[in-house]
Amino acid sequence: FFTIFTLRGHEKMPGALHGIKILEFTQIIAGPFGGMLLADMGADIIKIEPLNGEPWRLHNQIIPLESKAYIALNRGKKSLPLNLNHPEAMGIVKELIKEIDVVIVNARPDVPTKLGTDYETLSNINPKLIYCDNTAFGRSGPDRNRPGYDIVVQAISGLLAADNKLENGVPQQVSATAVADYATGIAIAWSVCAALFARERSGKGQKIDTTLLSTALSMQGSFMEMEDYEKEERLEFLNTLESLRQAETPYSVMLDQQKHLAGSTTGFRIYYTTYQTSNGVIAVGCLSEHLRKKAATVIGIKDPRFEGGYSPNDSHTLEQIEELHETAKEIIKSRSTEEWLFKFDKAGVPAGPVKFVQEMLDDEQVKANDMVVEVQHSAAGKIRMAGPMVKMSETPLQINSASPSLGEHTELILDSLGYTEQDISKLRRNGVIR
Repeated sequence: FFTIFTLRGHEKMPGALHGIKILEFTQIIAGPFGGMLLADMGADIIKIEPLNGEPWRLHNQIIPLESKAYIALNRGKKSLPLNLNHPEAMGIVKELIKEIDVVIVNARPDVPTKLGTDYETLSNINPKLIYCDNTAFGRSGPDRNRPGYDIVVQAISGLLAADNKLENGVPQQVSATAVADYATGIAIAWSVCAALFARERSGKGQKIDTTLLSTALSMQGSFMEMEDYEKEERLEFLNTLESLRQAETPYSVMLDQQKHLAGSTTGFRIYYTTYQTSNGVIAVGCLSEHLRKKAATVIGIKDPRFEGGYSPNDSHTLEQIEELHETAKEIIKSRSTEEWLFKFDKAGVPAGPVKFVQEMLDDEQVKANDMVVEVQHSAAGKIRMAGPMVKMSETPLQINSASPSLGEHTELILDSLGYTEQDISKLRRNGVIR
């Protein structure tokens, strides 16, 4: 079932993972995204799906059994729908696993063991197997069997509270994208590549554990405790938090306590934010005093913090900063986005327009760097989408195919295993395959 693809009559240069064979038992975002990143590097991937398709196929379908969400996360793969509760389906899996390099699983911890797709079972068949097991919270601890999607992990990990976004006093999810899911997909691809490299040295396979919770914690720089600094303040906050919860205090009060612990963000005000212009919105991002001084000059404001003797806890100075922020808003609103970007660019101040993702397919910067690819989907037709995340000069990443339609490669895969047409027909009649 592994093929050599050609482009415009010429064989493609092989990717870094050319010849690596991966079997996916994945759904939704993290596992599929991690697999797709590996497919972009040249890996051959078979995705095992339920007979009716994995849930993301059915999420806001644009045509039967196809959704934008699924298409965006599963390019370059082959689809093999199997009823894993049927013994003959597991027979197919066990035949495949003999030649497989990597298995990627994302499910509740108890599911692979029940199905027989767990590491212990599959590595007994193929000892060199690399098995990436992605769960929400890990395989130990009180939450190990709790199902968890991105919003749940955002809540438990502190990400949701850190975003400081309230609606009717209740914290709201980081909703622009599933941050824990997508970042975990990158962790999956990264760890699989490392395990493959280690196997080249040792000849041994291994098990990888990735979790949404660990990813979400790793993305938060404030997740630490310094023994000699701030430890007492953190413990004091925890005691206060417990008292507030027992008193059934509104969440907004707890958030104010947490903000106090996190310290003042005054240094970021004015120079690390968004502004309304006369015809749009721009973002300004200055993370050094050198850049902040430049931005102040461009905007035309006099910041007391650059005059010396500034105390971050001085109430009068803080009031001045708040007033200065309002002044900056009014000044920037008086001119167009184009005028401000010209000024900021000329001064070397990081700034950019706030755009909608729909604009980016035709964005000149995106096109100049080949960040968009075009693929032909067997059911949905021509698709333009974000291409590979990285570029490699000697082993280029390339898109071999769009996401597969459900069961598109069933015959191809089973034929490669020696199943006859009669065998395949019987498997369909018995509800083993689609």
